[in-house]
Amino acid sequence: MEDIKQIVTNSDKLQNDPDGFADLLTEDANLVNIAGRRLHGRENIRAAYRKAMASQLAQVQTRIEIHDAWLVQPDVAVVTATKHVSDERDEPNAPLPDKGAVTFVLAKRGEQWLIASVQTTPIK
Repeated sequence: MEDIKQIVTNSDKLQNDPDGFADLLTEDANLVNIAGRRLHGRENIRAAYRKAMASQLAQVQTRIEIHDAWLVQPDVAVVTATKHVSDERDEPNAPLPDKGAVTFVLAKRGEQWLIASVQTTPIK
């Protein structure tokens, strides 16, 4: 399970690197962020992250706290975690929750685990 958890940890470390983050995703990945924005496909996610990193969203930092990971099938895994959010944007914006429940679904492609889906739900 450590290799699966490491992919999630890497996704956290690469949150400000659109290319590095996107390289952890399956080609048809789905992502729903803490603000409820839904993205489909590695290249759409990469483009959205590039745009975000060129805006004040680059000042929103998150930290993932992994709680559990398990295999659903030999080539499918689920990781549950809490996302802690630090919003350091200078200008007034719609407030973001300070944490969310996040679920990752990973798929094994050959010998490599990739993120197939990420869903973040705000915690009040």
